[in-house]
Amino acid sequence: MSMIPPPVRLLLARLALLPVLLAPALPLHAQAPDTQPGDADSMVQPDEGAADTGTADKGADAPTGGSMVAPPVVDPKAVETQAVPLGGDPLKRPDSFGDLAMMQPVPVLAKQGYSDWDEGFDTIVATLKQIYAEMDRLKLKPSGAAFILYTSTDDNGFRFEAEVPFTGATTEKPKEGFDFSASPAGKALRFTHRGPYDAMDPTYEQIANLLDAKDLEAQDLYIEEYRSDPRTTSQDDLVIDIWVPLK
Repeated sequence: MSMIPPPVRLLLARLALLPVLLAPALPLHAQAPDTQPGDADSMVQPDEGAADTGTADKGADAPTGGSMVAPPVVDPKAVETQAVPLGGDPLKRPDSFGDLAMMQPVPVLAKQGYSDWDEGFDTIVATLKQIYAEMDRLKLKPSGAAFILYTSTDDNGFRFEAEVPFTGATTEKPKEGFDFSASPAGKALRFTHRGPYDAMDPTYEQIANLLDAKDLEAQDLYIEEYRSDPRTTSQDDLVIDIWVPLK
């Protein structure tokens, strides 16, 4: 049976169709400081710091004599984050089913991707591996659980943005296809799923039932936070927090 990613599973139960969601500049995204998910229901408050991709200084004014002018000198600025005490192992965070919490933004290295329904989990893992490899090249340190934001769907598959929090500094710009950004922020309900990615349908159905029962209005956005690393964790042992932002 083909796997249907969460946004479709939940929204098809509530809407006639899923509208195209917001572009990468989501309202939940804001330039923000670094931190790491804590072991409380709400995420840890951040320290200061944000991503910066660098600027170019202007070269000297062209001489009036018509001689050649040197090209502008690129002077990249460091992407810096302040060191903060560790907020705890995400795997030790208590599970939740519908607890209200505030998502605090953290600096992330992000990459967008697309997958058909059947290859969803494999595509997500492959994209995360690319982000971690780019992070190594930039000499940045992963700091916290990875996020997957589902941004749109169609009959053949879904688009998503994978994000990995980081600490550290670099004078390098990310390669094409990668971007410095911030993780989602704002008021959301947190639901914990344990087990395979392609067995998440019951969890999302329960989320839909809870939203209906409490007459809560959710945004057209679903965020999965991988408390266990999907690159190294067997699917049976996956621990995923599903964040449902509220309007």
